[in-house]
Amino acid sequence: MADHSTQHSVPILPVHNLARAMDFYRRLGFFAEPYQNGNDYAFLNRGGLELHLSASDVLIENHNPCGVYFYLSDGSAAALEAEFRAAGVSILSPLAPREWKMNEFMLSDPDGNLLRFGEHLPPA
Repeated sequence: MADHSTQHSVPILPVHNLARAMDFYRRLGFFAEPYQNGNDYAFLNRGGLELHLSASDVLIENHNPCGVYFYLSDGSAAALEAEFRAAGVSILSPLAPREWKMNEFMLSDPDGNLLRFGEHLPPA
């Protein structure tokens, strides 16, 4: 019997303006490459973190329910948050320990997609 287990998954986030979104994700350190004609779809990668962007004209401002949770290597969240701040990216919720045993911070892209970055808290 063939093994059909999932290798990995890649979130596809809707955006109004693909060029603007790719510029934002480049500020986060992602390599962004448009697909084919460059107006409708893009691939993003940063050290193994993958995202796809898809142009959409049906997004409602400030009501985009999409998001991604990035699980980070333990001990790396503070440096990543500092890198994003240095790049001029606004942090919606600063790095802090959460009751679900994660140390995390959150930001939003220009289209309202929520991006959460977290690392496991050490056992108490």
